[in-house]
Amino acid sequence: MRSFFALDVSDAVIDYLSSVTDRLAKMTHGVKWAKREGIHITLKFFGEIEESMAQKIREALLPLGSQFSPFVVSLKELDAFPSKRRARVVIVRLQKGVETMQAMYEEMEERLTQFDFEREKRAFTPHLTLGRMRDPAPFPNGDVPAIEAREFVIDQMVLYKSTLTPAGALYAPIWKIKLGGD
Repeated sequence: MRSFFALDVSDAVIDYLSSVTDRLAKMTHGVKWAKREGIHITLKFFGEIEESMAQKIREALLPLGSQFSPFVVSLKELDAFPSKRRARVVIVRLQKGVETMQAMYEEMEERLTQFDFEREKRAFTPHLTLGRMRDPAPFPNGDVPAIEAREFVIDQMVLYKSTLTPAGALYAPIWKIKLGGD
């Protein structure tokens, strides 16, 4: 199964970001905007794994639930990867909670080395993906709307199954690890 490990975003923040993408869609062309169910903070993309590996990953990462408590994250600003001049991915950078997510990411990467998953070569930058450009281009075509510093709580980590369809990817949770124990 195609899978990734992520942190969920509150419905209120997803509603807000949907209104932001509606405004951006009117001023930026050539972008495939993320569906609301596709907005999350990805910690690691695994690609194709067996169900038995998914359970081994859960066992390896389960201690993170006791190691990390629920924490607050806030939105910071609109940006793009690799840059606004040659954008491929439209993102929202995050502010509060970034250090915790980076510590969580490092601990996760360390725990997964036993399974020979390749470590990410790029630095981990916690963000929310709003859309993908069909061709690299400057972003945006016009003034960037300011992003409100909306806050939300991260209280669990989720392994998602990603099924590719002609209408886009469908995401289904496989298992969750609650932060703060239990």
